[in-house]
Amino acid sequence: EAGEDGESEGSAGASEGEEGEPKPKKRRRRRRRRSKKPPLGPPAEGEPATLKDARALARERFGINRLRPEQSRALEGVLAGKDALVVLPTGYGKSLVYQLAAYLRPTPTLVISPLIALMQDQQKKLQEKGLPVVRLDSTLLVGERRDALAKIREGKPLIVLTTPETLQREETQEVLREAGANLLCVDEAHCISEWGHDFRPAYLRLIETRKELGLTQVIALTATAPPQVQEDISIRLNLEDPIVVVAPPHRKNLRLGCEIVHGDVKFDVMAKLLKRLKPPGIVYCSTTRAVDQIGNALKRAQLRAELYHGKLPKKERMAAQKRFMKSKGRKSKIMVATSAFGMGIDKSDIRYIIHYQSPASLEQYVQEAGRAGRDGKQSRCILLFDPKDLEIHERLQASSRPSPAQLRRVAEALAEWTEPVGVKALALSAQAPMSATGVICSELTAAGLVERDGKRRYSPATDKAMLVAGAAALSVSYATQAEEDDKRLKALLHYAESEECRSSFIRRWFGEEDPPACGKCDRCREAKA
Repeated sequence: EAGEDGESEGSAGASEGEEGEPKPKKRRRRRRRRSKKPPLGPPAEGEPATLKDARALARERFGINRLRPEQSRALEGVLAGKDALVVLPTGYGKSLVYQLAAYLRPTPTLVISPLIALMQDQQKKLQEKGLPVVRLDSTLLVGERRDALAKIREGKPLIVLTTPETLQREETQEVLREAGANLLCVDEAHCISEWGHDFRPAYLRLIETRKELGLTQVIALTATAPPQVQEDISIRLNLEDPIVVVAPPHRKNLRLGCEIVHGDVKFDVMAKLLKRLKPPGIVYCSTTRAVDQIGNALKRAQLRAELYHGKLPKKERMAAQKRFMKSKGRKSKIMVATSAFGMGIDKSDIRYIIHYQSPASLEQYVQEAGRAGRDGKQSRCILLFDPKDLEIHERLQASSRPSPAQLRRVAEALAEWTEPVGVKALALSAQAPMSATGVICSELTAAGLVERDGKRRYSPATDKAMLVAGAAALSVSYATQAEEDDKRLKALLHYAESEECRSSFIRRWFGEEDPPACGKCDRCREAKA
């Protein structure tokens, strides 16, 4: 029977798309000798696939003997033709939902992912299983892109991994239409929500793309989404009467803890923890400066630390990641990183996650902490909380979102253009940063106030008065979003200071009315003492 979080014992090699109960190795080898792998696609021409077919495919092609109840519920709805919103914790196997659904369809399936590194990881794992998959992104060489498009044109069961930005290319859209693709899977779907912790403006264009490509069905998947974000995802992707499958955000094998520490003593507290904790593990910091300082200090202390953040050269980052992924036993390493490290990382034996600095929200904390213990074994998740850490995020949030004044200037400037205009020229005329102008244009387009052509130029979709009035209404939501950002930061302070069970606190934040105590976190252990 599966372990306490639904994973079977001995499934240490399972990736996020492979969670369930793998068959014993001996039995799997005997079965492979007896029979060939079944063909992909629906069971028979004109007949829809069923949950029974999905279970057979999971068993024969993925080596998974049993689906989780949440996976089964989601697949049952998807195979019946319904849109779906699937919210499953990291390590719960949400990728398997779209993978099984994709390979039971007669035509290619489009999968949107926010990170190229994540797509590369998913592509490699599917290829190792002999499953058809292609990737379309900016890193492909001309020949690689040509081969990928040719594979899509065949119109057979296939997973097409791409980013929202690459999907905007007319060539990509034309080939997908020719191939008859009609299922859109949006991974990390919280990126489409302005209330989410990892908002990506490019995701806002997906609703237009769905209409342009005639994608009749959508699966939205994410690991963390409180009720407000779930509602926003449904609206942004125009999900029609979706089946909604949500599992508790905290896995039972994760032992949560928090220590309130101030100033310079924090490093000493962490150093003592690292001496006691079984590696490998990840130490998360909010800034690249902190990663450099902490990582180098650990190295000087003769600890096997790796560093990873976005300002390091790509070759250096990839080498550090490779060393960490391969580390085992006494050679296990500590990865000191920003949030840039971890999404899609398939290392099941991470024994601890330490947040040296507070993340920006409980959603982000749960997602990052969930990277520990994906093999089902007990793992530690520790937040070293200093209230001053929240000031870092306040500054980052203030600089990352456009201001109401910038929104007004961009709308007014756009209204004066007599022909479609690109972001760079519009930013100059509006006297606004290019990054802010790009975000504003995406949001005005999503609101139906602006149109975008195939050359990525924008023009008003209405008269000047309506555009300016619409922008003014949108600026009100900017103020609301700022309030929500502040609310999420304060939730971390409440989490650190609360005397109730850590798991209960998190589950209540994500919408559960009366969650049970976990019995394992620091608060529960204190109550028992």
